[in-house]
Amino acid sequence: MSRMKKITIFTGVGLLSVVVIAIVAVYAFVIRRPVTTTPVIAEVKPYEWNKVKLGGNTLSSDGSEYFIWNKTGESDNWIVFFSGGGASWDAQSAAHPIKLMNFIKGGDTGNYFPDIPFYMLTLLRGMMDTDNPVNPFHGWNVVYLPYSTGDFHIGNRTAEYRKEDGTPFTMRYNGSNNVRSSLDWIYANVDKPEKLLIAGESAGGFGAAFWAPEIAEHYKHSEIFQYSDSSFLKSDKWPNVIDQEWHADFVKNFGYAPEADIIGAAFRANGHLLPAGTVLLQSYSVYDEILIHFQNNINDYKGPRDQRVINEWSQEMRQSVSSVAAAVPNYYYYLTNYGLKAAKGTTPHTFATRETFYQAEQDGVKLLKWLGDAVNHHNPYSVGSKFLGKPEPAKE
Repeated sequence: MSRMKKITIFTGVGLLSVVVIAIVAVYAFVIRRPVTTTPVIAEVKPYEWNKVKLGGNTLSSDGSEYFIWNKTGESDNWIVFFSGGGASWDAQSAAHPIKLMNFIKGGDTGNYFPDIPFYMLTLLRGMMDTDNPVNPFHGWNVVYLPYSTGDFHIGNRTAEYRKEDGTPFTMRYNGSNNVRSSLDWIYANVDKPEKLLIAGESAGGFGAAFWAPEIAEHYKHSEIFQYSDSSFLKSDKWPNVIDQEWHADFVKNFGYAPEADIIGAAFRANGHLLPAGTVLLQSYSVYDEILIHFQNNINDYKGPRDQRVINEWSQEMRQSVSSVAAAVPNYYYYLTNYGLKAAKGTTPHTFATRETFYQAEQDGVKLLKWLGDAVNHHNPYSVGSKFLGKPEPAKE
């Protein structure tokens, strides 16, 4: 063996060892894990994540275990939070799940989480940091529903697909079963919240909007708020995907027909499906790079992501917000171009569980103040009206 070949091999092995050691170190010392694993809330210390194994017919899309997390606080208020994590809408998209190695290799990261990532808790910040005094939800209790089914938390189908090379694989659109089992646990353990925030981000924002009326029906004596962060994907495919791919039985389960603007349809329906006095809230980054990417993929757009495409998505999102605002009296929005990347013409994706929850500001109003005013101080208002071509409303 030549000297150069030996050096190359040893160098490669050395680099691999460094990577493995780094991954082990991250896993051991950085990755947050639930401190306890128990189905009993009384056994959980405040502000510590608890893993709840549900069993039964709960499964992630790849057949792995599904579970939820909860964290207790020191108040009678609760957040039920639906996680985001992409979508699968056909065999081709289902064949490309999000995997950690995709991030390492670069390029397209994938379409949806096929299981619950071991590092998920590490990513949760923002309003999930309920021990942070700056957080308007300081002291609140949380139930967090992970998302690993690619179906906006509503599917009920085991699909047999084939990859591009002909290899068969099973895709479990099991969101409905996972949510219903999660709600059974919530109903058994969460008695009478004073305030109840039904929230979600990205794909979870759809799930929160879909399931909010059923959850609110169980808590008739609670003050209800529904909040979806960064959840706009418009496609004429949605009615067929929801019916044929996910088998969601949408009209029967949720009481209205899905539309191309499915989140807009959900909020307009929730204006009368949710109890009178419910406050409905949405936040958007006005040039959301991830939502633009997914909408292009869903609609089979193969061209460049130029400013025309970015503006088209943004205008459609703004039209959706305008239509909901005109139809639903108790609806309020937060639109911002915070974090605009001038070179790309795009803005970041989601605020609710990121550090940007504390940083994002528009027209002198921080996102967390807007949300806190609505939920804690009975002072809801909209921010970012200029993006709709309207004057900013006066705030108290």
